[in-house]
Amino acid sequence: MTLGPNDLILSAGSMMSVPVLDRLEPASRAGFKGISLLGTDIRQLAAQGTTLGELRARAADHGLAVTEVEGIYLGLPNRRPGPTMPAAFADLLKTMDVDTYLPAAEQVGAASVTVIDMFDGAVEIDAAAEAFAAICDRAAESGLTVQLEYVVGGGVASYADACEIVRRAGRANGGLMIDSWHLFRGGVSLDELARTPGDRVFGIQINDGPEPTDTDPLREMTKGRLMPGEGIFDLTAMIRTLDTIGSRAPIAIEVFSERLGALPSDEAARLCAATTRAVLAQARG
Repeated sequence: MTLGPNDLILSAGSMMSVPVLDRLEPASRAGFKGISLLGTDIRQLAAQGTTLGELRARAADHGLAVTEVEGIYLGLPNRRPGPTMPAAFADLLKTMDVDTYLPAAEQVGAASVTVIDMFDGAVEIDAAAEAFAAICDRAAESGLTVQLEYVVGGGVASYADACEIVRRAGRANGGLMIDSWHLFRGGVSLDELARTPGDRVFGIQINDGPEPTDTDPLREMTKGRLMPGEGIFDLTAMIRTLDTIGSRAPIAIEVFSERLGALPSDEAARLCAATTRAVLAQARG
């Protein structure tokens, strides 16, 4: 199933409190066309004896594609977590390796994988581009595309660096994942976004945020996001800019939120879909 800019994806981060198989019916009822997976989801399925092929078939029965596996580690050596990152989270990030999760993406029928580096200190651009190119080459063997995500406070120090890493890697199946949280919290201007080649935007994730605080940005990012339209991000202008540059990526909603996680799964999925559609309607008329 090929998805486009009018199709919605329910990101795993929006439904982390719900077991993977239990997300399928709520996502389908809410009108989503796809779901994404995190490494924790894949481990959960293995622990309960569900194969990725079974998940793929059950998703298809609900009219859903498993679009991507998120959070694969870029893989540069000697990377260490920052001072506020919990040790368990750092350990999880390091285990999101290419050897495990590229085959998993292929087995579940995903079209893409998302690559990140959330560790402390900026990566060296040439080394990062080489590592990204190597992942792209391995992914190409399975027909997968690869999306590099700029994460505020992570090793790819700026959105400009993410664009440059993709450019230097020079792989046809290598592009960008643009997350509104990191775009706006990272101070990326819409003029800068407008200079991005539209055909290099492989994925879009939207969410909203409150006025920023300095108390614990990592906790805010992973537990305190808001639904689209509830916060201070200019999502309408972001979507219009992406449309203008010719992005054909589908729209995923990724809201890491304790409040959202406390809702029943059907209500959570409906809220995700409704708030995302409202933003898209405002942006596109």
